[in-house]
Amino acid sequence: MNTATVSKANSAFFGPASRSMNPSSMSRRSSRARSMVQVRNDSALIVNTKGGGHAFIGLHLAKKLIADGHKVTIMNDGDASKLSSKAPFSEYGSTGAEVVWGSPTDPSTYPQGDFDIVYDNNGKDMDACKPLIDHYSGKVKHYVFVASAGAYVANGVEPMHVEGDARKSSAGHVAVENYLVEKGAPYTVFQPLYIYGPHTAKDCEQWFMERILRDRPVPIPTPGIQLTSLSHVEDVAGMLAKVPGNTAAIGQHFNVCSDRCVSLDGIAKNIAAAAGKEAKIVHYDPSRIKLAKGEGFPFRAVHFFASTDKAKKVLGWKPEHTFLGDIDERLAEFKASGRLDKDFDFSADDRIIAEASV
Repeated sequence: MNTATVSKANSAFFGPASRSMNPSSMSRRSSRARSMVQVRNDSALIVNTKGGGHAFIGLHLAKKLIADGHKVTIMNDGDASKLSSKAPFSEYGSTGAEVVWGSPTDPSTYPQGDFDIVYDNNGKDMDACKPLIDHYSGKVKHYVFVASAGAYVANGVEPMHVEGDARKSSAGHVAVENYLVEKGAPYTVFQPLYIYGPHTAKDCEQWFMERILRDRPVPIPTPGIQLTSLSHVEDVAGMLAKVPGNTAAIGQHFNVCSDRCVSLDGIAKNIAAAAGKEAKIVHYDPSRIKLAKGEGFPFRAVHFFASTDKAKKVLGWKPEHTFLGDIDERLAEFKASGRLDKDFDFSADDRIIAEASV
């Protein structure tokens, strides 16, 4: 890690008032100004997953780290010939990062060179994560594991998750977190909730738009007032990028989400209002309908949100986006994607709606 100091002139400092300063006074002020602006140049390895709702974190994290002055290598899981033309991987060329394709479980495919920070944005269990941890945990200054807030035990009494709340002992993420402690790794664990934004590999707000823009009913688990958190991927990347140089983050867990909540019905209603449409919401009881994995509503049918107070205090992070403020942009991207020109299978919706009407 190289650290350089940068001196920045500004009009307030070098304005007319400064003409009367004596040289020693100006020297002291200049020294203080230089000491306030530090530019780090860490070398970061982002190990990125080949699919799912976290896949585009690697892209946006690389952009943010490079913008902050760091050197970034992305090692992506999967076959480059099959994935490199698809989002988000097709956007890697715009990051300025070095990109290699390999297997996180096979150290022989790992990129050459030394790294200050490793971000594991790939594994969900010990089989996927242990080889990477064993290889890098004793060689880096910081090891970051992107886990999931889905590992929290749902709480119907106090639904807002706070770091330290009970987590599912059966969750693969939890076993990995415990192993990081056992290894004595300089770890930080991040726990994202639902993420939206450009170049996603998994539907979030798109699920609602697909139905609303086609004037279809929107089946939502009853009662529809359940609160959830939708976070822009740039805010997620922004929090993860607060790690370099922050020793206070070592040994800590952080929730990664917006500091605003929205109800399930509210998502549909606000998207519809922005599109000049009506949200034709149909409430249903998920326990009464058998659906295959991947069918039906894309979110949990219970409250799912968390506190980010710890990240604000320890990391100095703050979100720059709100879902309601981003709806117009997200709608424009969805319309431009061409999805509305293609047929869509609504058979699962039709079964849900039929059951709800009984």
